[in-house]
Amino acid sequence: MSDMSVKEAYRVLQAECGIEVGDRVKVLRMPTGKDGKLGWKERNSASDDITGREYKIEMDNGSRGFALENCGADYPFFVLELVEKAKPELPPIMVGGHEVAFLDDRIRVCGISVKKETLREILKRLEGNN
Repeated sequence: MSDMSVKEAYRVLQAECGIEVGDRVKVLRMPTGKDGKLGWKERNSASDDITGREYKIEMDNGSRGFALENCGADYPFFVLELVEKAKPELPPIMVGGHEVAFLDDRIRVCGISVKKETLREILKRLEGNN
């Protein structure tokens, strides 16, 4: 059995913690200098206490932890709680060589906007439920 450094163990645990780029997390506590003993490489340079706030994971920085969106510092996985997994991006739908744009209340395809009500009627007719 090979010996694993604390830093290597941290990287393995972070990779397996279930948090990924794009996920929303809550900061449970601010990291301290003592957290370096747990393999986290850097002391956090953030001046504001953001305990209890939610952020989106912007980047996985390995043993430095996770970069939080609009935060300016890295945080170790063990001070974060997963709030919501990122929604996987779906592949684009193409019509006539143009990508369908999904907007709040309609779609736009080939420069034409189609509202939800019209889309429902189209689906109803396709399914034979006039």
